[in-house]
Amino acid sequence: MTLDIRELAQLDLYKYPRTPHLQSSRLQAGDSDHDQLSYSRLNGQYLVVEEKLDGANAAISFSAAGELLLQSRGHYLAGGSRERQFSQFKQWAACHEDWLLEHLEDRYVLFGEVMSKRHSVFYDQLPHLFFEFDIWDREEQVFLSTARRQQLLAGGPVLSVPVLFEGIAPPRLKDLLALVGHSQAKSRRWKDAFAEVIARQQLDFAKAWNQGDRSDLMEGLYLKIETAEHTTGRIKWVRHDFVQAILEADEHHLRQPYIPNLLAAGVDLYAPEPQVTWASLAAAAQGVE
Repeated sequence: MTLDIRELAQLDLYKYPRTPHLQSSRLQAGDSDHDQLSYSRLNGQYLVVEEKLDGANAAISFSAAGELLLQSRGHYLAGGSRERQFSQFKQWAACHEDWLLEHLEDRYVLFGEVMSKRHSVFYDQLPHLFFEFDIWDREEQVFLSTARRQQLLAGGPVLSVPVLFEGIAPPRLKDLLALVGHSQAKSRRWKDAFAEVIARQQLDFAKAWNQGDRSDLMEGLYLKIETAEHTTGRIKWVRHDFVQAILEADEHHLRQPYIPNLLAAGVDLYAPEPQVTWASLAAAAQGVE
């Protein structure tokens, strides 16, 4: 059951917190030098490092009466043409509403990335279109640790963002940045796949190409500082050339033509459990190589 726009306006909404940049990360519009943290502050800290995916921040929760609540950043999704990129996300959440309600109840807010359209990065082998990355506990007023999130979501339809590293922070920043490699959600032929999508959409290839990130590399890294139970901090590191690609685009992605990202072969968005995962993509890539 979902609520109409007037009912949604009366509900409290927890907005995902702003994430500071790590030392040497490329700052973006609205950021300041004060948003950048020294790597030395991570000395001895337990980290979970994820690939930073380029999508739309969204969340799933339930009201006390059990109504499904879907949000994007600072507002609930209430319908309309501006929510096109969330269409499949809404369908997927509705399909799995019973499982989500059983596990989240009205206690947890599940945050994730909706990846149905290109923002700045084009992906051609996504194992899903929605990837969980954080869970807020309304009751305890804390974010769950990765271990607790995995326990809560085990055996269900939710796929999380790819984890690249777990452990005590590497001794040097360059050791951490060695994790920045080829995006797990991009095949070796992603440029050909992009050209095919642009041809099907009958768009201007040169313009579409120049409005996006042209690298094989992942956008950056997302770091979680964690205890066994909770996530106590988060920091991001973004490639300099990724930000430069955004600056060189002549319009924001919301005003650009709708360019869909692509799913990997064999993906069933509505399966009780994901049949294609980050691990299976990595195994397949190793088999090819």
